Amino acid sequence: GNEKDVFQILAESGINYIRVRVWVDPFDSKGNGYGGGNCNIDTAVEIGKRATKYGMKLLVDFHYSDFWADPAKQMVPKAWADMTLVEKEQAVYDYTYESMKKIFDAGVEVNIVQIGNETTTGMCGETKWDAIAALMNAGAKAIRELSEEYGQDVMIAVHFTNPENTESYAYYGKMLNQYHVDYDIFASSYYPFWHGTLENLTEKLTMIADTYGKKVMVAETSYIYTDADG
Repeated sequence: GNEKDVFQILAESGINYIRVRVWVDPFDSKGNGYGGGNCNIDTAVEIGKRATKYGMKLLVDFHYSDFWADPAKQMVPKAWADMTLVEKEQAVYDYTYESMKKIFDAGVEVNIVQIGNETTTGMCGETKWDAIAALMNAGAKAIRELSEEYGQDVMIAVHFTNPENTESYAYYGKMLNQYHVDYDIFASSYYPFWHGTLENLTEKLTMIADTYGKKVMVAETSYIYTDADG
């Protein structure tokens, strides 16, 4: 019955990171949210301030979309819909720079920034690897510049899913290397009900770490409450 800030409870229970998703403009033309939470950069700043207050670090997860970005949908933000790739690169750079500046100016301790969310099938409306890599590097450039300016030690993560697809992670690692994507961490979602065995995940992430000298992590996970027929 003793109420506390949930961030304080998490910190006291050993949680050391908060991962916050960020959407560009998660509102319709009338200003109504799409229903997944109003997770724009202003919300991320407030969450980051509360995390920092209780000694936790922030992982900023840029979806580069107005709503969920995942293998089923990598939709371009409304405001960027008619842009060429070059214009979109600039938009990703500007948006990332301005967003991270807001977070840093608020005194938030950021340690990891994700450029894209579950970019298994594309990113920000693009599906070809030269375009995906160009957008990733535009975001990475902004993060590197601001991190240096503010003296923050920030790692850049890329994020994929479906490790059960046998050769996919080897392919992503190869493409990231071929197109010289600037990143530090290869992150994976791992939902065991869909994504195969833990041994397989370990094998795939170890291959990335050993081949490319990158850190690896599981960025998302959960397990079903029951496997009974609903």
